[in-house]
Amino acid sequence: ECHEKAAAEEHEDLPLVDCRQCHAPHDEKVIHDAHTRVACTACHQRDGIAVVDPASGEVIFGGKMLAGQNPLPHQMVLEKGDALCRNCHFKGNDLGASSMILPAKGILCMPCHVATFSIGDRVTVFSLLIFAVGMSGLGVIWLSGAKSESSGHRCRSGLRPLMVAMVTDVLFIKRLYRLSPSRWVIHALIYYPILIRLAFGMMALGLSLFLPETELAGAMLDKNHPFRALLFDLTGLMILTGATAALLRSKKGRGMVTHLPAPGLAMTALLGLIALVGFLLEGLRIAMTGWPGGAHYAFMGYGVSLLVNGMTGITNIYGYVWYVHAVLAGTFGALIPFTRMIHIITAPVVLMADARSAVQQNH
Repeated sequence: ECHEKAAAEEHEDLPLVDCRQCHAPHDEKVIHDAHTRVACTACHQRDGIAVVDPASGEVIFGGKMLAGQNPLPHQMVLEKGDALCRNCHFKGNDLGASSMILPAKGILCMPCHVATFSIGDRVTVFSLLIFAVGMSGLGVIWLSGAKSESSGHRCRSGLRPLMVAMVTDVLFIKRLYRLSPSRWVIHALIYYPILIRLAFGMMALGLSLFLPETELAGAMLDKNHPFRALLFDLTGLMILTGATAALLRSKKGRGMVTHLPAPGLAMTALLGLIALVGFLLEGLRIAMTGWPGGAHYAFMGYGVSLLVNGMTGITNIYGYVWYVHAVLAGTFGALIPFTRMIHIITAPVVLMADARSAVQQNH
């Protein structure tokens, strides 16, 4: 099944087989955008030793085989659990791999990263538990209110106004622009980059699940692809700029608008800190992996990587910074129901409800 002309040819003349002829590449939950430069044989070769190919920068099988072993493709193995990961993830490795075995990005990371709907690490579990408790409390408060009388009349022409409200008020934040154009700009610097990242991540996840063999899927999962590297650094810089501008504007007393509540500064500062640590993490990754091709398009992370050039123990430090970034993001998510940042959830609901009420009153 691997060699079409195996019966007619000598083994020495048979070409090597690409594993992807029969096995689809891993989806995002396994590859989690860190193993796009790792060859199949680097992980799945029996008694294999992984090395970095100096020409391509990819992590490949080192070619060391015991005497009497069968040819390379016939020694492929599938190991379960962390045993497979520890072949590359150990202290002092020179593969550009973190010494820690880091979990795949889960649902907590989806707003800003290519991730899956998984809940596999403790940070995500604790954050979602606190978030659920907060939302449950709010739900009890909301449901305790008096129910308004309904006329029983159903408006059949309400879909179009709802769609208009979704586009103008939810997507383009028209009401905020009318009240304060400057605050709209600051809000947009944070809101739209997250929206763009979320859309990118959902598309990449879908391709990794259903069309993993396509070049587009590989490109969207590759952090060093020029388009993705540039896009994520630009959007990250926008978030950091928006958070900084919001803090400076509020400090100067320009954050108050008559019909708007004051912005929550603590959560805004936390969001900026998440972005800042993200750039540090990216710089460590680029330096740790040996400045792979295309990484320079991530201009912010690349600049950080030059600053940490020559630092010892980056593979050990990287895992700790990764968890700092994750804990900050988890803290932000957990505190949403307890802060003014709840408007992320309530504002679209209220705006759509207002639009529906307006339609019913007109009829």
